[in-house]
Amino acid sequence: MKNKRLNSNDSDFQLEFSDDGKLARRKTAFLPDGAYFFEDQLQGKGVLTATIITCTAWLLEFFELKSGEIFFMCGEEQIRPNTKHFGALYSPFSITRPYFKNVKCYLKGIAASEFLPEKFTSVPMIFETTYDESLTSAAQAIEILNSGENLQQIEAYPKASLLSVKTKKLIDENYLADPSIARIAARLNVSHAHLSRQFKNDFGMSPSNYFRQLRVADAPLLLAKGEAIIDVSQDVGYNDLSRFYKQFRQTTNTSPGVCQTIMKPNRA
Repeated sequence: MKNKRLNSNDSDFQLEFSDDGKLARRKTAFLPDGAYFFEDQLQGKGVLTATIITCTAWLLEFFELKSGEIFFMCGEEQIRPNTKHFGALYSPFSITRPYFKNVKCYLKGIAASEFLPEKFTSVPMIFETTYDESLTSAAQAIEILNSGENLQQIEAYPKASLLSVKTKKLIDENYLADPSIARIAARLNVSHAHLSRQFKNDFGMSPSNYFRQLRVADAPLLLAKGEAIIDVSQDVGYNDLSRFYKQFRQTTNTSPGVCQTIMKPNRA
C-alpha cells in the first residue's frame, strides 16, 4: 500500500494510501507476553490492493466486514472468505496479495515473533471464526487459530518454479548476511540473469527487491517496541543507516520515525 499522506488527531492516526481509501489505527498496545496488538478501521472506494511480505514475525488479523468485498489472490484464483467474520494468518516468510473492493471493515490484529505451531508456519491462510473480542496474548491468538474452520490457503504465488522457491529459501535463510544474488545463482548452477528473470516471472518482483522488502518487514515491530532507529537498522541487517532510511521509505512510503510514531503503544 502506498501512503499518500499522514494525518493525526487526538483519537487516531490515519494513513491515506490512495485517493479513495484510508486506514485508521484506533488502538495499539504491547501485551504482557510482548506481542503487539492493534485495532484498525479500513474504508475505501474502488479496488485497493496490497502486497504483504512477512519476515520472522507472523501476523494474525480478525476482520469484521461491514460492506464491500475482501479477497486474496492465490495465483490466478480469488480466495474469498465465506463469512463476514474471518481471520487471516500471514505466516513467517510469506507473500500475500489482499484486495479490498468498496470496503468498510473493522479489524483487530496481533503481531509476534514468538512460537507458532509448525502446521501454521508454511503457508498463509484465512479461516472462519466468530471471535471478536480483544486479544490478550499470542498464545490466545494461536488457540483461536487452532479452532478456526474452513481453512483456505492464500499464498500469493503457489505455482512458483522450483528454482524460484529455492532462491527465496536461500534469501530467507541468509537475509541478515546480505546474500549475493550472483552467488545464489552460482550455487544453483544458473546464470544471474536467468535466475532474476525466473524469480520475477514467478513472484512479480526481482530477487533483489524481495530481499530489500524482506529486510524491512520486521522493522515496524521493532520500531514499535521503542528501539532506536539506528539499532533497528542493524537488527534487520543494515550497517549503513542512510541506506536503511532509503530502502525503508522505498518499501513503506514513509520514514522510520513516522512509522514509530504511528505504531507506538500509547492508545491501548
